Amino acid sequence: MFQDLRYAARTLRKNAGFALVAIISLALGIGANSAIFSMANGLLLRPLHVPHASSLLVVQSHLRGESLGGMFQYSQLSYPDFADLRDRAQSFAGLTASEYSAFGYTLDKGSLPRMKFGVLASWNFFRVLGVEPALGRDFRADEDSVPGRDAVAILSYDLWKTDFAARPDAIGQTIYLNGIAFTVIGVAPEGLNAPVSMIASALYVPFAMAPRLAGDHANTAPGSGSTPDADRSPLERRGDRQVFVHGRLKPGVSVAQAAAEALVVSRQLSQAYADTNKTCSLVVGTDMQSRLRQNPADMALVGILLAMAVVVLLIACANVMNLMLSRGRARQREIAVRLAIGAGRGRLVRQLLAESLLVALFGGALGLIVAQAGAGLFSQIRIPTDIPVVIEFGLDTRVLLFTLLVAITSVVLFGLLPALQSTNPGLTTALKTGGVGAGRRSRFLGRNALVIGQVAGSLLLLVFATQAYRGAAIVLSSPAGFRTDHLLTANFDTSLARYSTSQTSEFYKRMVERCRALPGVKAAALTEAVPMLPGGGQDRIVPEGVQLPQGAEAVSVVSNTVSGDYFDVMDIPIVEGRAFQATDKTDSRRVAIVNELFAHKYFPKQSAVGRRFRLNSAAGQPVEIVGVARQSHYFFPVEPPFDFIYQPLSQNSRTAMTLVLHTAAAPGALAAPLREVVHSLDPTQPVISIRTMDDVYDQRARKTMGVLIGALAGLGVLGMVLALVGLYGLMTYSVGLRQREIGIRMAIGANQTGVLEMIMRQGMTLAGIGAVLGLLLWLLASRPVMTFVQASSFSWSLLGLVTTGLLAAAALGAWFPARRASQVDPNKVLRQD
Repeated sequence: MFQDLRYAARTLRKNAGFALVAIISLALGIGANSAIFSMANGLLLRPLHVPHASSLLVVQSHLRGESLGGMFQYSQLSYPDFADLRDRAQSFAGLTASEYSAFGYTLDKGSLPRMKFGVLASWNFFRVLGVEPALGRDFRADEDSVPGRDAVAILSYDLWKTDFAARPDAIGQTIYLNGIAFTVIGVAPEGLNAPVSMIASALYVPFAMAPRLAGDHANTAPGSGSTPDADRSPLERRGDRQVFVHGRLKPGVSVAQAAAEALVVSRQLSQAYADTNKTCSLVVGTDMQSRLRQNPADMALVGILLAMAVVVLLIACANVMNLMLSRGRARQREIAVRLAIGAGRGRLVRQLLAESLLVALFGGALGLIVAQAGAGLFSQIRIPTDIPVVIEFGLDTRVLLFTLLVAITSVVLFGLLPALQSTNPGLTTALKTGGVGAGRRSRFLGRNALVIGQVAGSLLLLVFATQAYRGAAIVLSSPAGFRTDHLLTANFDTSLARYSTSQTSEFYKRMVERCRALPGVKAAALTEAVPMLPGGGQDRIVPEGVQLPQGAEAVSVVSNTVSGDYFDVMDIPIVEGRAFQATDKTDSRRVAIVNELFAHKYFPKQSAVGRRFRLNSAAGQPVEIVGVARQSHYFFPVEPPFDFIYQPLSQNSRTAMTLVLHTAAAPGALAAPLREVVHSLDPTQPVISIRTMDDVYDQRARKTMGVLIGALAGLGVLGMVLALVGLYGLMTYSVGLRQREIGIRMAIGANQTGVLEMIMRQGMTLAGIGAVLGLLLWLLASRPVMTFVQASSFSWSLLGLVTTGLLAAAALGAWFPARRASQVDPNKVLRQD
């Protein structure tokens, strides 16, 4: 094999032009695939940084019949469900629970708290993950047994370095979380991001401390909870599914056995707790499977981009295959001599595949430059949130291995057929001088088919990219459904200062009143979630008088808790009914506002105002619909339509809220006055972050959409360039073979224009057939594509423009070889013959 590789290297060095074109073609195709894989790796595939990550299992909840537009079908577990599964299951060697939480963090009690995002974890969290603390120890079982008793904490490696200068004496030091003194007992290993690899955790505390950290009171006022267990301790809320559950199996137990046991436990829980668990099933899978289940939108995006990248790779491989077939013709005499003196065909095939392997490896290495450029493009994606999201799109080991795999696969795609064809010449014909005509027609048909396929694939990519661009332009130029200018947002969480429910209500009330009096402020409102950012909630409801799908006990809807002025501040019109009023109090009937989709879906032939739904189950608390709000975007400009409900803050107290100020002038100028207002109300209450809505929408919508459309456009352009190179190469090869014919034609009277037209006709016929096939492929794929880009209509004019442009570029690619053919000197050609 090494001998074959050395010979292949010498051969390619002697044919530098061929090698360079082949390597660059493959570099573009392989690099495009590696770039898209780096995106998939960053969003979906990167495992937790723990030993034996592939054997780490995740338990999730599946609420049957309660998905939202095909999304959010799977969620985490509630802590009581985890506790029951832990106590009843026999398949797991260990099960651990963890939940993200915000903490008010200080090094001394008198300092202003800083928000840190950390993890509430069961005592065996580090042991189940299989990691050891870098310093100190992990939790003991008794430290997670009594609620609120053991205030101990483990720091992340980064927090230990920044706040304690990586000093060993950090162990035993005191930190304050939500005003409670915690003793540092350990430091997590470097690089550990768990339970989710995309979120950086600053510290870890025992799950038993959750009630005390929350102030020993629920997030909602007593008697006004939106769920049956909203007034209970965080450890007792069976309907609050926020807990990540990881586990390791006992030796000899399969994943299927663990899944079957979890299903049995979930059936027992559904019978015992029908209000919250009747339609809930527990499913078991690997960490990667759980991420794929919970991110169907990301899966769809990555799947479409990977499919386009594969088309680019196939076009590149078709290019190289054409080059290899052309080069095989030039080597027929050499190969025939080798066969005649006893070389085996298998030996020659191996030699030719060694050359293809070198081309692919060099192409893969050069393709890493393209992949790095793509990863740099994707790295521009930012989520403007207080959650420390860490998305890495670099070229790590997994991307490098994927690149190597694609390079080796491409050897089979472009190298095997030319190797088999080149080693099967007619010996007698090949040994004759100039005897290269055998099988030429069939080989030309094969090369023509490759070029037709390249043109069809490139047209498909270009149409997809341009239609996606058009769809994105329409979405971004259309109203977002809410105001984006002259808005200032500021995030707060009163639980960081351990406020009671009444203190929380009073703080927010006074803050809004003081902010409304600020010069330049037109209006102020409070909201649990800001459009385009993660947040809000998900409620299970039963609309009265509505027949639910078979097997479903409730439907899931996305919800937001807002103050009465929210709709005016955000410019979200109430198209029917009314907004929330001061009379909507905790002791009055529960009310809600729904969006237009909800109203049309569940009450299609009547007004939704005055109708009711019940929370959680048919026997749950009734809620009257008092208004219908205009449909808008909630998480991303391109998203499937969601049922959405708004609930009044006056009936659903929340600790974590966002203040939204509608300003007369530039909103950023009010950041300092806002901080002064908060400081005057409570110097210990942190302002977590202040942003303008323009910045949020620009980062989340415009820039993210720009990156994705840029990736689509890049794939389309790569496909077109490779297809044109393939057409140019085929026409050059054709002209070379037909020089004698062209010389004879010109000798008996054909002029240059006639020869030019003949060669151009051949090239444009291939391009035209490819364009027709590309259009047929687009028509087959148009429906899912149009759904993906959220385009309301298909642009036939844009389709015609793209097709015309591609054919014009193909004409240019065919013109250069045709022009060279028309300038052939017949005397010189015939004399050589």
